[in-house]
Amino acid sequence: MKKIIILFSSMFLFASTNDFQKAFSEYIKTTNKQYINYKKEMNQGFIQYKNALDKGFKLYKKELSKYWKNPELSTKTTFVEYSKDKKIRKKVDYKNNYIQIDVIAKDNIIAKKEIAKSLYSLAKEDTKTAFNNNPVLYIVNKELKNKYVNMVKATPPSNEPIVADMIFKTPPTQKEMIDYTLNKVKTNKIAVSKSKIPNMNVYSIKIPLPSKAYLQKAKIYKKEVFQKSKQFKIKPQFIYAIIHTESAFNPMARSYIPAFGLMQIVPNSAGVDAYQMLTGKRKILSPSYLYNANNNILIGSAYIYKVYYIYLKNIKNPMSRLYCTIAAYNTGVGNVACAFNSTKKDYSGKTICSRIRGDYDIIKASKKINKMSSNQVYNYLLKNLRYDETKNYLKKVSKRFYIYKKAIDSNAI
Repeated sequence: MKKIIILFSSMFLFASTNDFQKAFSEYIKTTNKQYINYKKEMNQGFIQYKNALDKGFKLYKKELSKYWKNPELSTKTTFVEYSKDKKIRKKVDYKNNYIQIDVIAKDNIIAKKEIAKSLYSLAKEDTKTAFNNNPVLYIVNKELKNKYVNMVKATPPSNEPIVADMIFKTPPTQKEMIDYTLNKVKTNKIAVSKSKIPNMNVYSIKIPLPSKAYLQKAKIYKKEVFQKSKQFKIKPQFIYAIIHTESAFNPMARSYIPAFGLMQIVPNSAGVDAYQMLTGKRKILSPSYLYNANNNILIGSAYIYKVYYIYLKNIKNPMSRLYCTIAAYNTGVGNVACAFNSTKKDYSGKTICSRIRGDYDIIKASKKINKMSSNQVYNYLLKNLRYDETKNYLKKVSKRFYIYKKAIDSNAI
């Protein structure tokens, strides 16, 4: 980089126009080559990252299949954890609002004891413990951190409750957790099904969580959300609506892409983009970095800022820009531009995008958007966005934007 600066500075020393043009052309070639090599290195690093995770989870699932007919792993909206011997499964479904404990055991008496112990440990568990208990995430994070130079040196995962904040209004005492455990085991039916292991059964208990438990989760992250709201000039209800739609407040959210944490940050796209804006450095974000709630909300909010205030700055109506930002968070700015620029459809009615036609040009799209009302923009997006997932995403976030505004205004959060 120092050589490039010297070369650029020396251009002004050339006497003739030809010499200047030659030096400038050489400068462009050098910088382009360096950028292409750097981008190639970043992509290779992310492929290594993804492959390590995919391989790790595939092997883990294979191992689990020796014990379970349908081995489950954590998703965007569910937290799943197994015991070391793999015969106990703890699950929190944040979207459907319940806890489930499954135990492989010889009889009902043993199963009841293990269910009680597992429910109690789940009530105590935090994200840091959950991360360290995950054999794939913990090992892969450690390996990548040591091997790959362009990965952010992670801060430890934060330590918010996995589920206790949804059950108790204030941090529970040990007695409260014990009382809760005994009560739930006593009052909820234990279902029994056949196990893959001979002479053993699967004993399962499903425990509903309180209604609107998500508001309790929202309170846990209030400090981070309001700080980032102020820092990036984004309404807190917008951040909350994104979190709810992306992960349902699952602090250990993970998708196959991969994307991690509350705001489902993809390490090599939105993650790199936002981290570069904040630090000036292009770095891939490690799993443990993104399982730190403060980091996750920081990166997610910074990315929203970049989309709203930089990429979409030519859209004049604030609500129109908000709708486009919501869609872009899910599908990218280019696909939002395509919805307005492309007139081509495939046989199924899906919008076809072409770089040759300039369909991804957001400046061109902004001119069309600025001739519409915000309601027209919203409806146009719902009709012309390429993917149904993004259309549904726009509906959900827009609806939750007003739900969280009401919750904030009424001090429910």
